[in-house]
Amino acid sequence: MHARGDGSFARSAGRQTVVGALLIAVAVVIGVVLLHTAPASVTTVSAAAHPPTTKAPKVTHPRTTTPANTVPTFAPTTLAPQPHQPGQVKVAVANGSGVPGLAGRIRVQLNSAGYNTSVPALNTAATATTAVYYVAGYAPDATAIATGQLSLTPAVVKPMPTPPPVAASQIPGVQVLVVAGADIGGATTNTTEAPAGNTIAPSPTVSSKGTTTTVHTATTVHTPTTVHTPTTVHTTTTA
Repeated sequence: MHARGDGSFARSAGRQTVVGALLIAVAVVIGVVLLHTAPASVTTVSAAAHPPTTKAPKVTHPRTTTPANTVPTFAPTTLAPQPHQPGQVKVAVANGSGVPGLAGRIRVQLNSAGYNTSVPALNTAATATTAVYYVAGYAPDATAIATGQLSLTPAVVKPMPTPPPVAASQIPGVQVLVVAGADIGGATTNTTEAPAGNTIAPSPTVSSKGTTTTVHTATTVHTPTTVHTPTTVHTTTTA
């Protein structure tokens, strides 16, 4: 009712309306811009302030399982080879000591221990140390002879070389070969006793029967003799 009649009030109100609409439009635009930019900046700040936590991977240990109805297997136990029975071991003795009769005495001793000594006592080149050689499968027997019969150390036990210390034709089928050296021969010759430090048997005994003398050495020697006696002598001996 207080408005002027010239229409100035209407013009002023129209301008205010336009200005208000423009302000509202600007506010809407600013709001839209902020709406699209605000989450990105918040996310960036949040990621920088709180870095992601990385969990260590879970370590799994494989478990060995035995299937049902399965019998576990065990590695076989390997036993050390055992010596043969002495009668199953063919032994030869060769003399390299320079002491006459030494191989024969060792042969008698081994025969008394039950070994097969059917090969006569042999001779071989002079050697300083005794050696006990064996063919494959008879190492325990060679060790038993060296340590148990000759009181030597296991170091003297060796595989049979090729060629052997004596001619192969002289030791057919022999599984153990004893080569007596100067270390068990002693300094004396023709001794009937064992040299110190070993177990060599003494010389064999001699028995008589009728007109035949049997010598139990490397071989059986039959020496014919003539006995002149007025009476008959009856003796019992083992052939």
